[in-house]
Amino acid sequence: MDKSLELQQSILHDVASLFGNTDALNKLHKYLNKLKREEKQEMSKAEKKEILDDIRDGLREMKLVKKGKSTSRPLASLLKEL
Repeated sequence: MDKSLELQQSILHDVASLFGNTDALNKLHKYLNKLKREEKQEMSKAEKKEILDDIRDGLREMKLVKKGKSTSRPLASLLKEL
C-alpha cells in the first residue's frame, strides 16, 4: 500500500476517534487552521528571490539618486501608481 494512502487512513482514523470529544475536536480544528495559515505564508524560493532582487534594484536606484546620477519620482506620482 502507498505510504501516502496509509498516512491519510491513519490520520482519518485518529480524527474519527475524537468524534465524541468536543474539546479535542476544537483544539484540532484550531491547530489545522493555524497550519493552513502558516502554509499560505510560506513563499517559494523564486518568490523570495524576486522580492530580494526588487529590493536590491530599489537600493541601487536610491544610491544613484543620492549621487545625482538619476532622479526620483515625486511621492504623489508613486502613490497614484499604487
